Amino acid sequence: MSLAELLASARAAFKAGEARKAADLFARAQALAPRDPEIPHERGLALLEAGEVGLAARAQGEALGDDRGAADELRRLLEQLGPQPALSARLLGLEASAQRAAARRLLGAPPARLGHSPLVGTAFVRSDPLRFHAPFAELSAAVQGGAIARLDLVFASMDASMARSDLSYGGTTEDEHGRRVPLDEFSAAAIVFLSESLGVEPIRARRLLSFLLTEECGTGPHRLAGAQLGWTIAGGNGTRQYGLYTAA
Repeated sequence: MSLAELLASARAAFKAGEARKAADLFARAQALAPRDPEIPHERGLALLEAGEVGLAARAQGEALGDDRGAADELRRLLEQLGPQPALSARLLGLEASAQRAAARRLLGAPPARLGHSPLVGTAFVRSDPLRFHAPFAELSAAVQGGAIARLDLVFASMDASMARSDLSYGGTTEDEHGRRVPLDEFSAAAIVFLSESLGVEPIRARRLLSFLLTEECGTGPHRLAGAQLGWTIAGGNGTRQYGLYTAA
């Protein structure tokens, strides 16, 4: 089957509740298009549905991409092959992407970087050196060895944030008619949190959030993008607060 036929069959199987068959078909499609991050993301969702949480997390890690690892592999290949202009150009692009990710990644960075991150932006106000408040959430950091070792984003009310449009980050999505509409407050904040914490592109962070929101994913932790991440639940008796965390 062609790539298009494999993807169509995989999606049909997933929709029909045949998760294991869908995962196998997505794996075959991924072999034909190994650089397409959407395919391992969909394979991960199918594996979750099939109860294979560990394999699903590994597939999601492939969807996030590993530009540094890909650059290292390509550099070794070029050492064997000799000068290859097209591959050398690809290597430069991967290295630049990896450098951008390292410059943005909050985990492992000095604590001072947090206050200047787009995550804090105009949405949060500092209440102490490692804690920030916004009307909809609280952001806190833990430091070890002079570097950020953990970040927590806890929502005042996850349900309320999911019902409100994002006014802090300007995130948008596409409705059923193809029009751009605002993301909800929770999704926008969570995407920025994952993107800045891990140093991944927003589209990759968005895929990661959809993975974490899947019921079968549970609360974690899951090892992805070189970090532990998952959900936190605080409070009780009808006052539960939900949040996301990332940890080195």
